[in-house]
Amino acid sequence: MTKIWATFSRNYAKLLEDADGHDLVINVGQEPIIKPFKAHSVILRAHSPYFRRALSKEWAKKEDGKTVFYKPNISPPIFEIILKYIYSGTIDIEDQEGEFILNLLTAADELILPEFIDEVQEYLVANRSHWMQENFYHVLDFSFSHETYNSLQDYCLETICADPPLLFDSDYFYCLDSTILTSLLRRDDLAMDEVELWNNVIKWGFVQNPTLSDDPTTWSSDFTSTFQKSLADCIPLIRFTLMTREQFREKVWPFKDILPRKMCDDVLWHFLMPDTHPSQFLPRLKTIDSKLITLKHASLIATWIDRKEGKPYKHTDIPYDFSLLMRGSRDGYTQQTLHQRCGGQAKTIMLMKIKSTEEIFGMYISNIWSNTTSTRSHDSFMFSFGEGRDTKDPVLSRVRAAGYDLALSRGQERGMDELEMFKISPKTSFINRLFGFFV
Repeated sequence: MTKIWATFSRNYAKLLEDADGHDLVINVGQEPIIKPFKAHSVILRAHSPYFRRALSKEWAKKEDGKTVFYKPNISPPIFEIILKYIYSGTIDIEDQEGEFILNLLTAADELILPEFIDEVQEYLVANRSHWMQENFYHVLDFSFSHETYNSLQDYCLETICADPPLLFDSDYFYCLDSTILTSLLRRDDLAMDEVELWNNVIKWGFVQNPTLSDDPTTWSSDFTSTFQKSLADCIPLIRFTLMTREQFREKVWPFKDILPRKMCDDVLWHFLMPDTHPSQFLPRLKTIDSKLITLKHASLIATWIDRKEGKPYKHTDIPYDFSLLMRGSRDGYTQQTLHQRCGGQAKTIMLMKIKSTEEIFGMYISNIWSNTTSTRSHDSFMFSFGEGRDTKDPVLSRVRAAGYDLALSRGQERGMDELEMFKISPKTSFINRLFGFFV
């Protein structure tokens, strides 16, 4: 069938190129650039519900025995790619800029070409992730501009879930559309503590209502109602029973008047009698106790540890736990502290943030952490995530020479803005999966 389809595709592409027997002229673009395209109305109607309607008698007109149609809101280069797809089923966009491809999706959405849209989205995710990371907020806005961009939506939401500070620590968060926010709150793989989610939702609500006092105890009933309406879609998606009682009392209770009465009662009964009123919510994905990296970075580190080829682990599939052994800002930066807390540990990750450059630099040490190591391996490596916890262009350098490993020299702790050490161990669920069990 593949060989037969290839023949059909070439034949239809030649039909478009020669315009043999065409009965349709589509004038695409606006002055000063308008390009006429010769086509066959029966082919366009067969592939596009838009053209099925647009080429009806009410919309199109006849000139010299040909149907003439005008499409001023699409550029000729974009329409040429779409027309080629309609005839041959092929999409040639490898040399196009990212913004051009987004405009291509907009045109395809208007022309109701769902298979084309799906294929272009898959191409973007698979081949233009670097460009999408550089233009992340723009792509995020675009992906939610139409329901048909579901693959781009999933890409953006998964990116945020693996690295919540990317969104929640940005100025962009405060002008976020509520649809994007609620889509995030619905996800189980959002690696963020529930109380932090609540705090950010409240901050977002205040930005939507800039005239409100930040003290809810001073609000009138009208102000309370206004704030409640702003968060009406978000509140049911907050998993209050995943908080501690102390967190709920301190952070949520001051806003109790915006919560539905039954929800508030259910949460209180859960805290009072957890055995008879268990949480109705699944826990969200556990995050990493780190000030330097997120699950997005951890997935890359785990991929390097396992020498996994191709795509890195998804943040939901990381097979290791990252257990914090030491944090410089909490425990100190001395060599003595380092070896007291980490000595004797094997399979460790050291992370350092450099003061002068803000670079996140790290190393994986596969052997036992000590001043002298009797056995050496080739499994250790060094890496850098660049400035600002960037993962677009990570640098990886492995130990290659026999008999060598990595070590930290005295004085290296100077110039650090932060230092963290983690113990790497296989997740229990991952071990069980290896033996065919379920947890």
